[in-house]
Amino acid sequence: MKIDLTPEQEEIVKGELKSGHFRTAAEVIGEALQALREKEQPAKPSNGAQREAVREMLEFVEKNRVRLEGITVKELIHEGHRL
Repeated sequence: MKIDLTPEQEEIVKGELKSGHFRTAAEVIGEALQALREKEQPAKPSNGAQREAVREMLEFVEKNRVRLEGITVKELIHEGHRL
């Protein structure tokens, strides 16, 4: 595949090569494409962050005596994991 870069894009690639961060232009483009893929995917919280969020939700429910009509907090948390 042949790719035409703008002069600005070419300068970015050259700058990355000159800095030593990458050995080839293909590595620079590969890293950029990987960053694009990661940016497009929704960020998933780490397991520790999920546990903390669940703990905070349960504390909030207990402290504020929240009543959920027809759904339990556990079911609500499970539904949140599906998103």
